Amino acid sequence: MEQAIYGEVARRGHGLRAASPNALMAEGIASKLDLPDTIPPGDLNWAPFVRGFPLSDHYVLARTFLDPTASRGGMVLTHALFIPLDEMCAASSLSPLFAGLHSTATDCVGQLEHLQLATSGETPVAPPDLIGTANALTAGGPGPVVRVGVDGFEELVDALWRNLWPSIRRSFAFRLSFGPNDVMMQPPPVLVCTPAQRQGQWTKHPVVKPGDLVWANESAKILLGQRSIAPILVLANDLGLDVQSFKDLARLERLEALLPTATTLDALLSVIRMVDGLSGQKTCGERLKNQLIDRFSAVLASAQPSQLLQLRNLGLDGFPSSAAVWNAMEQVVGDLDFAPLDDVSTMELVAASVNSDLAIAPWRGAASAGLGVAAHRTKHTIYSAIWRWAEVNSEAFVTALCVLPDDSEVELRLVQVAPKALAAASQEALLSALIRKRWLIAHGAALGAIAPPLEAVRRQLVAEVDQTTSQGIRAAMRNATPAQALECTVKLKDARLVDLCVELARENPDLLADIRCEEITEQKIWAAAIARQPARWNSPRNAAAVRDTVLRRFAGGHAVESGLLDALSHTPLANLNGTPERAQLWSRLPAALLPRYLDATARGWLDVATASNVTQPEPVLERAIVACPRLKEVLGDELKPFETRLVIVASLPSFGEEALITWLGDTLRSIRALSTSQAEQLGGLVAARGWKRAAKFLEEKRNCDRSDLLPALRKSEHLLDFYLRLKLKLSTPSKAEKWEALEREACELYPDGPETNELWSRAGGKNYQLGRGAQNGIARWHSALSSVRMGSGPKASELLAKMYQDFPNNEHLRLYAQDTDIVGHH
Repeated sequence: MEQAIYGEVARRGHGLRAASPNALMAEGIASKLDLPDTIPPGDLNWAPFVRGFPLSDHYVLARTFLDPTASRGGMVLTHALFIPLDEMCAASSLSPLFAGLHSTATDCVGQLEHLQLATSGETPVAPPDLIGTANALTAGGPGPVVRVGVDGFEELVDALWRNLWPSIRRSFAFRLSFGPNDVMMQPPPVLVCTPAQRQGQWTKHPVVKPGDLVWANESAKILLGQRSIAPILVLANDLGLDVQSFKDLARLERLEALLPTATTLDALLSVIRMVDGLSGQKTCGERLKNQLIDRFSAVLASAQPSQLLQLRNLGLDGFPSSAAVWNAMEQVVGDLDFAPLDDVSTMELVAASVNSDLAIAPWRGAASAGLGVAAHRTKHTIYSAIWRWAEVNSEAFVTALCVLPDDSEVELRLVQVAPKALAAASQEALLSALIRKRWLIAHGAALGAIAPPLEAVRRQLVAEVDQTTSQGIRAAMRNATPAQALECTVKLKDARLVDLCVELARENPDLLADIRCEEITEQKIWAAAIARQPARWNSPRNAAAVRDTVLRRFAGGHAVESGLLDALSHTPLANLNGTPERAQLWSRLPAALLPRYLDATARGWLDVATASNVTQPEPVLERAIVACPRLKEVLGDELKPFETRLVIVASLPSFGEEALITWLGDTLRSIRALSTSQAEQLGGLVAARGWKRAAKFLEEKRNCDRSDLLPALRKSEHLLDFYLRLKLKLSTPSKAEKWEALEREACELYPDGPETNELWSRAGGKNYQLGRGAQNGIARWHSALSSVRMGSGPKASELLAKMYQDFPNNEHLRLYAQDTDIVGHH
């Protein structure tokens, strides 16, 4: 080792006075070997004292004492030894070195040479304050540790040194100090002695208790030589560490004690934090660190939310496999039950997952990813929890929304468990967050739980402006009764609400029970309901009255839902028989709908008419009735009374003569005989219509053994020719009428007059009786027959006989020949 003497130097104060030849390190450290501060006033017992501290690759061991030869008081001499640091750390005892230090000014005279000293020595008796010093050094307070009194300090330091290990010896420093202000120089001392009078200066520092009789902790036992440091050094080596301080010793000792027994999450977390604090390099202690991570990840699987919060600042910078912890945490968060009892912790977890001030990045990433996993699980507990949080902490709800994936499936899961009622801590914060995320369905669900249906839907319409979407509106109206849903639709007049009402009507027909359709929105609802489910035409309590309201407004020129007019045209309500404004509607109804309404009304009219309640239809309807296939069915229904069917025909002016003849042809085959009143009713109809062919048809039927038709023929006899009436004796014409009829018949048979074919002369008349002149055949017959009636010509019977000879098939001539009003009585 090298050595040097420090003391008073002319004009420089305290400095290097002498050194051994190779003591190059002695330069520049004189201040470190002076008194630590100005000697305080008073009678202080401080000299001589020893000190020791590392200096680069040497360790300085020195003794300082007063210099009685100095030019002024307070000057000191210091003898210092410079020992190679590695050799010093291997020295088992300081007592031989202390013995080699000068203690008087006389000793400091002479040439200084390189020294060699043995560092082994006998084991001394432990100083009485060694236990107190060990306790103070391992107590963990702010350094340095203060030993009161200078006497015995060398022995105390030597006793401590014997139980120290090489790595801590390299940094161990000790000296005298008069107070906290003089321990600021580097390296700072670990242990100082101070005069008893200065004890009051150290109230904030650990002070050695000389009365301690028992070690205070396991680390103190090591400093006392009562426990081996070896296991701790092995642990430190496993972590790539050197135990260079008593703080390191305490932490490693605690770590070494916990490692074997740490099986719980909290215990392992403490161990990991210790390891991370001791060994911050990933390349150091990989094996042990990886083992710890594996153990910790295993117990992390059963962690509660409150325990996960303990990891928020778990840096793990020194752990190469730290990703395993965050992967495990992600899985744990993804598997959380989100039970109500854990709400406080889970809300805090969610808040920290997006806040860099509350948690480190890996923790936030694991929490966020785990929440994303939970969001896609089959269980929906996370969504129920989020709604609960909204009632106590809107910020937690908002944060949860930020963390949840921007996924429509996730939104729908949130909607599925939305509460029916929600007393949100901050409605605006909650709703604004949903808008920002563009989760309009969840926004509607929240509104539906917060506000009455009408208000909820009104506010949802403001947010959900796209007319192609309606799911949010559905969610807002999910708690509405059918009546409330209808109220929302009518008051808010949104087409999407109409569709929703229609869907509700499928399952709740009573939704439309009280509509009146005075308002066009109700008309749209009814129209759409019928279009989707035709049976909904009858949903209003009095559907016909509601229809009439719509048609009355339509007839009055008010706007109505055209779709309703179309929908009704396909339902029984297209029958407008009971509609007061029916006659006005035919000219106003759209051309495409008119046929359906007319057909339905025609059928309805026929149904009413068959119940003997026949009314006269307006012309448009009457034509539709005649064209309606149902008319043929009704008229051909043998179960319906004949007179009822005949009244129906009589009510239809455009029912033609041929149609009547056809119908009668079919009907009379199924009726053996008409009653007199029925026949007269039939004849009256034929007579009123002036249907000669029909009258002729009846006459022909009478000839086929249908004498029951005679009353009908009597009612319509004026439509028959004279001869039929005469033949059938339907009436009694006068003699004059008969002669007039004969005259007409003669004119038809002999248009040139009675002299044709010598008729007049053949009957016994004289041609001169016929007169001469330019008379035509009609006039000549009139004159001739007048003569016959007056008895001046041939007899009527002779004339008719000759005419019958000329026209033997003329039935009319045969009738005249048998009539006494013409031929007289035989």
